[in-house]
Amino acid sequence: EPMTTMFLALQGGKFDHPNRLFSSIALSWKNCQRDTSDVKELIPEFFFLPEMLVNTNNYRLGRQEDGSSVGDVELPPWANSPEEFIRINRMALESEFVSCQLHQWIDLIFGYKQR
Repeated sequence: EPMTTMFLALQGGKFDHPNRLFSSIALSWKNCQRDTSDVKELIPEFFFLPEMLVNTNNYRLGRQEDGSSVGDVELPPWANSPEEFIRINRMALESEFVSCQLHQWIDLIFGYKQR
């Protein structure tokens, strides 16, 4: 909470189709890379809120078409836990590489490189 309540209000009081729920970092990344209509935002919670990756209330989110049940978000193999995933994301965000490139992203999103 409060994300679940807001999500349910947005979806008319029930969870979306299981195949459309956020269930895997790798799958979301793959879909964004190959399908230009699958747009995702890298929200701030990816850098400070490991709880968003865990179904702590054990909501029944359904089964995907492949038969797998939707529960906790599937993490990449390099992250042993949601806390580790958040820690590594934060380290990447604070890295020298990102610091050197951030102005280009700002120009693309907010500045003169917009279309």
